[in-house]
Amino acid sequence: MIGRYGATSKSTTIFNYCNIGLDLIDYITDTTPTKINKLSPGKHIPIYDYNYFLNNIPDCIYLLAWTHKKEIMEKEKNNFNGHWIIHNQWQK
Repeated sequence: MIGRYGATSKSTTIFNYCNIGLDLIDYITDTTPTKINKLSPGKHIPIYDYNYFLNNIPDCIYLLAWTHKKEIMEKEKNNFNGHWIIHNQWQK
């Protein structure tokens, strides 16, 4: 099972452009109340709350809120022992 962590608009653009949908990603978890229990634009991947994530820990998580990588990985170090997929960022 592969989950997405963070229902960000930049990740929606990437997933739609790369045609990544339910065939590869099982769900998205987010803490924003207005996004929970909705579907991602374009690919219609379900967005669930943080408790769903805790009760359905995937084998692998694609971190989509990569601008908050340090905080999220620190928060999840005791909850998630699987593999993180982290979007590359350009470095100058």
